[in-house]
Amino acid sequence: MKNIRDPLYGFITVDEMELDVISAPAVQRLRRVAHLGLSDAVYPSATHSRFEHSLGVMHLAGELAESLGLPEETIQAYRIAGLLHDVGHSPFSHALEEVIEERLGFEHERQSERIIRELDDLYAPDAEFVIDIIHGDTKYDLVAGAIDADRLDYLQRDARRTGFRNSSVDVRTIVKFARTHDDRIVFDKKAVQAIEDMFSARLRMLKTIAGHHATRIAEAMLRRAVTEFLDETEYTAEDVLTWDDYQLHTRLLEHEGHESIPAKTDSQLYTRIANRNLYKRALYVNENAIGRETLSEIAREYEEPTSIEARIAADAGVSPQQVIVDLPSLPDGERAHVHIMMADGVQEFSDISPTPSHLVDVQWRNTTLGVYAPRRDVDAVQAAAETYFGL
Repeated sequence: MKNIRDPLYGFITVDEMELDVISAPAVQRLRRVAHLGLSDAVYPSATHSRFEHSLGVMHLAGELAESLGLPEETIQAYRIAGLLHDVGHSPFSHALEEVIEERLGFEHERQSERIIRELDDLYAPDAEFVIDIIHGDTKYDLVAGAIDADRLDYLQRDARRTGFRNSSVDVRTIVKFARTHDDRIVFDKKAVQAIEDMFSARLRMLKTIAGHHATRIAEAMLRRAVTEFLDETEYTAEDVLTWDDYQLHTRLLEHEGHESIPAKTDSQLYTRIANRNLYKRALYVNENAIGRETLSEIAREYEEPTSIEARIAADAGVSPQQVIVDLPSLPDGERAHVHIMMADGVQEFSDISPTPSHLVDVQWRNTTLGVYAPRRDVDAVQAAAETYFGL
């Protein structure tokens, strides 16, 4: 047995089998993949990794499985699933999913599946069962559910590393009052306040971290930089999927002509990101500005930003390189299904609390049409973008 110190849980205890999996290069790679992508451009301390998050998810998945009274071998499977659930993540976490998955034709979870199968000689649980857990295809969704180990860990960890201490989650209560009833997970009514606090924490984190305009601009610039890198070199999306942040960082700088710390420049996208010389908002509107119906129409009507960027750039009298269009992605509208054991039987959490519906509203408010440009071009690009979109 080995104890790993963790800022959230004190110590995470792992056995020899788990230690072998943790020591695998594919898992160690996660040390060098930032959990929040480029959010450190806004929150400098948000430099924590997918690795520490994965250890936390393993720990909480085991605790939740124990609370449900599951057999020891099943608990072990959930712990391994928690440890490996992010093992196929691309560099900079979610920031590059769209670029990589569009070129590969499949989601990064397939890379996770491949690695899980490759590592199956290191752990006892069945690899296919571990994969089912990660996809939420088992009876109890402890790693991929509405309230799961993944979410419970990142809400705490992200809050701590970004300084939002008021977004803490009472994980102890949620875990303690998790039960099984009619082959599903339910939570005792004593956990209702803690669950409400968890949903409230998600609301705050969506608004302040994932939805921060500077993070969105940096990630849009990164997507453009990586797209150009893949178009102009012999590297493929499959290559990028196996790299960590450091490897991609180095190759992008080399591609832009730098061998070491880059000098400040206005013309090279990734160099600008590395120096935090980000584009600015020429147009940045959500449903409060243009209405949900208009936002939805734009999301459905426009799919390829490249031609839009070229048109706006031409109308603004600037190079297409100076315009980045960040089209809105509409919320799926799916509500979380959380079951609460009340005195008169099991009820949907949404029937006794308004917080799930508030979460959907916040997702809509974070749905934004953005057009970004260097500071000197903002006014011209704004006018051209407003004309193009009819705003």
